[in-house]
Amino acid sequence: GGSLCVQIINIAVYYCLREVVYSDPALMKNVITTKRFIDDGAGVFDGTKRQFTDFIQNINDKLSQFSLHIDEHTVCSPNEFISFLDIQYCFDQNGDLQTDLYTKETDSRSYLYYGSCHPNHVYSIIVYSQCLRLRRIINDDERLCKRIDELKTCFYNSCYPEKMVENISSKVKSMERVLPDP
Repeated sequence: GGSLCVQIINIAVYYCLREVVYSDPALMKNVITTKRFIDDGAGVFDGTKRQFTDFIQNINDKLSQFSLHIDEHTVCSPNEFISFLDIQYCFDQNGDLQTDLYTKETDSRSYLYYGSCHPNHVYSIIVYSQCLRLRRIINDDERLCKRIDELKTCFYNSCYPEKMVENISSKVKSMERVLPDP
């Protein structure tokens, strides 16, 4: 495929979804929100598991005219995380959104070896950017500390100096979780 293939198919899939799914009020009545990124999608559905199964079947029936279908879906209960891209999320018993990092089982979590020939600032910015990524994704400080400790182990395995990793990770842990305004 060419350089525009992903963008073109993304537009085409959105068009199909808009025409037969998003524009159908009866079909969308239990859908609170949806998010898509290329071939991944997530959303919040207010209904029973049976209603959700029927919802997916109805969508697949409508999308069949375009040779599209949803072949994977997951229903989760409160406090049960579900993944979307590199984020896991759930709603706790109080209805509050909880977020965590999602990594695939095949992710080696290996980073640039510290002994390689790169300027020192490259190593420190890798540590900082990865810790900051966790700070942005994870909304619970206890979970953040656990994930940063796991990340620190990955850096130590790549021979990063303990003092550097500890200083940078401590700085990020103390930062407030602030997301940019839209």
